[in-house]
Amino acid sequence: MTTSYFSDLVVEFLHQQGIDKVAFNPGASFRGVHDSLVHEDNADIAPDIVMTCHEEIAVAVAHGYHKASGRHMGVFVHANVGLLHASMAIFNAWCDRVPLFVIGGNGPVDAGKRRPWIDWIHTSQNIESVVKDYVKWCDQPIGQKATVESFYRAFKLMNTPTHAPVFIALDFDVQEQPLEDGVRLLPASATEATRLPGLNRTDLDDLAQRLLNARLPVLVVDFSGRDPDTVEPLVALADLLGAAVVDRGNRLNFPNTHHLNVSHTGAELLAEADLVVALEVQDLVGALGSFLPLTDQGTPANGADVITLGFNELLTSKWAADYQQFVPVTRSVAADTADSLAALRSVVGNPAGPFAAPAFTERREQRVKALSALHTEARADWGRQADEAKSRTRIHVSAAVDEIYRAVRDEEWILANTGSLTIDGWVKKLWPLERPGSYLGLNGGGGLGYGLGASVGAALAHQGDGTLCIDLQADGDFLYTPSALWTVAAYEVPLLVIVMNNRLYLNSTQHAERIAGHRDRDADRAHIATSFYDQPVDFVTLAESFGVHTLPRVEDIGAVMPTVREAVSHIKEHGKPVLVEILME
Repeated sequence: MTTSYFSDLVVEFLHQQGIDKVAFNPGASFRGVHDSLVHEDNADIAPDIVMTCHEEIAVAVAHGYHKASGRHMGVFVHANVGLLHASMAIFNAWCDRVPLFVIGGNGPVDAGKRRPWIDWIHTSQNIESVVKDYVKWCDQPIGQKATVESFYRAFKLMNTPTHAPVFIALDFDVQEQPLEDGVRLLPASATEATRLPGLNRTDLDDLAQRLLNARLPVLVVDFSGRDPDTVEPLVALADLLGAAVVDRGNRLNFPNTHHLNVSHTGAELLAEADLVVALEVQDLVGALGSFLPLTDQGTPANGADVITLGFNELLTSKWAADYQQFVPVTRSVAADTADSLAALRSVVGNPAGPFAAPAFTERREQRVKALSALHTEARADWGRQADEAKSRTRIHVSAAVDEIYRAVRDEEWILANTGSLTIDGWVKKLWPLERPGSYLGLNGGGGLGYGLGASVGAALAHQGDGTLCIDLQADGDFLYTPSALWTVAAYEVPLLVIVMNNRLYLNSTQHAERIAGHRDRDADRAHIATSFYDQPVDFVTLAESFGVHTLPRVEDIGAVMPTVREAVSHIKEHGKPVLVEILME
């Protein structure tokens, strides 16, 4: 009879909670769990292993997997050194409000059970202190029963709004112990998330009255699309109200082709807004300032009312200021977004209610006409800019983004990553982002090294369903975690990686140019130590060294579309990854 160890119960817990994959770079501090994951007697319940070459990649893979599917991938990180490597990616997930279940090896905490040297330098008191300020909850339990309880508490808390990563330190000795009598799992339902209610009657009536009276209401959205089911109700509500929509774009919250979507227009029309309703908006000052003049307190200078709805304020770090500038808003409501949208839609859509009266419908029709004209004019102008850029000698980002879309538009595609703010901005102007879940957003924390790993995770979530997962990969971000190519090749992940290579850390170059300009110095030297001009990276050869199929580097705009189409055909035929490199200005 096979002896059952506590690490076997850990695998059983993962199975119970529906975790079908775990990502890690192997480490001795969780060797007990590793053995249980590969033990043949556990084959029917053990999650599949996704091995990576770096802990930052492992966390990013789980990050992208959850954003693409809503499902969890467990992450194991080795002792303190592995957690330090993983910390940047955990911070990204924190800022991106993505729940990740991260388990770190540690110990043995009992010093009498440590091997010489290595167990001493890889054991930490309060190991969770490395990440405690940017996880929702963390624990370092000692003993089997305490560890089981910590698992359930962590899983429940990470899925309760506001979502965020959690971290549990798993003692080296505890995981390798035989399972103690009486130690067993709790019911699977014990991790069910606590739900926030929708708008209460007072808040609902107040908001409805404000929307009824507003001359130009603006709906600002940011993270609501984390739940794809909120997109359709939000569209319906905007249509009923004739409200302008500004999408800050951390997810696909609202179709960018919809005639009421006036994001990125910076139009004078929106300066007349007298009511702003912000749904799950993280950077409120940045959102308001994108279309309204603001006071030094961050409030609209024209006196417009600002109502916030969401749960950002239910989770704040004492270390990172990702909570952004404090704004004294008119009203702040913590409520479930989906239920609140449903309640508002019911009130606004009541055929016998005040929103059906002629005084409101006439005002709505006038707004819709003006907003639709603004939307149409802006999208046409962006298209013209991209077309004009195609005549340049070197490939401009807008031209590349447009040609890539033309190559994939007939596919069922998902943008797993858009690389940088520059690439992302043109994607939102030129690609039709309409299907819920088809755009997954950026890294959240501004930390490089996210893109390739997260795209691997997203593609793993869609492996086998025919979806074309696309990583528009910035070259600087790529160079932080190039060994993610090993994982994408080893597991034959059908991912299209398009390296947008300008041979620059563009943001740093722009800052260097800006400071040189302020100081009346030579801006032509801004590329020094911000560029790869003198020692360029050959991404095609790099990918080939990992076993990833590549195509010749693209250096002419006319070659973008046929090259991307050839890459797509290869993925569809072989189900394996392809890398395309585009040399850009």
